[in-house]
Amino acid sequence: MKTKLILFLLSLLSIAVSAQNKAILKFDNVAHDFGKIKEEGGKVIATYTFTNLGTDTLRIQEAKPSCGCISAEWTMTPVAPGKTGYVKGIYNPYHMSGSFDKSIWVHSNAAIPDITLAIKGEVIPKIKTLQDSFPIVNGSLRMPGKGFYLRNIPNTEIKKDSMLLYNAGDATLTLSFKDYPTYVTCAAKPNSIGPKQHAKILITYDASKKGEYGVVSDTLTLVTNDATIPNKKINISATLMDDFSKLTAEQRENAPKIVFISDNIDFGTAKSGETVKTTFEFTNKGKDMLIIRKATPYRTDCKVTIEGSDHIAADKTGKITIEFNTASIVGDEKRTAMVTTNDPTRSFLILVMKGKITQ
Repeated sequence: MKTKLILFLLSLLSIAVSAQNKAILKFDNVAHDFGKIKEEGGKVIATYTFTNLGTDTLRIQEAKPSCGCISAEWTMTPVAPGKTGYVKGIYNPYHMSGSFDKSIWVHSNAAIPDITLAIKGEVIPKIKTLQDSFPIVNGSLRMPGKGFYLRNIPNTEIKKDSMLLYNAGDATLTLSFKDYPTYVTCAAKPNSIGPKQHAKILITYDASKKGEYGVVSDTLTLVTNDATIPNKKINISATLMDDFSKLTAEQRENAPKIVFISDNIDFGTAKSGETVKTTFEFTNKGKDMLIIRKATPYRTDCKVTIEGSDHIAADKTGKITIEFNTASIVGDEKRTAMVTTNDPTRSFLILVMKGKITQ
């Protein structure tokens, strides 16, 4: 018993000694409860203030939210001993309802490098009007959106989806389809829709016949007898990924693993008119070959490039760059890209570059 106690005390002493010449990250609070918030109330911010209690400079290297409904900001500059900084969790309640309990993982160069911040609350849903439920006006038809958005479909899967329509006009509309891809089938139920009535569009999407990865887009044409806009274009967007459902335990153990130095980079300050380019470096920490399937910008004014090979062997590195021209832009600016990989744990990931554009 004495031996165990001595070993325990020695381990504590060792930790204390090793921490003497390091940064020590101490948050004033590690949990935030928003309580009840309204869906239509806009984004809410939880601020976690910290102090560097150590003797070395503190650097927050990453703050990663547990879901896409939260974004994170943090002190990007080094924090000297005795000085303070912050991590902010920004929650968007739009299209969310009910209780939420999320977290933000903070990684730094401190003696204890990883800390998890809790963020929770309850979203009170907005009472929806007709305009809320069907905001898109397409002739006499009102639609909930501009099209179908099919998320995270394995490339062997057949996905079904539907869209509710509302006839805001005074005449019955007939519904049929043309100009859609061979891997999509569509139908309307019923195939006519009376005034102030509803109907559904049903589609089936065969990802195995599409044969692509990442973000893909198609259209179909809804043909009606609407006097205003008879032919209505409807988008079909999808994110396609590898099918990991049949991987064995051994295959998962040997799978590729993409690890970025940082997937959120501040490029600092640039002058309006300059081209800003940011490079994201990563390593394959797995065993099998890592494949970058696709890298897609979210905005058409920027370019995403996979530098070198898109096949990265174990322990080898790769680079992805994002660049855009800042002409006619002033103020805080951000560009993002979605990267699709064959890593089962990160088949989709988002790269973010941000900074300030001056005159």
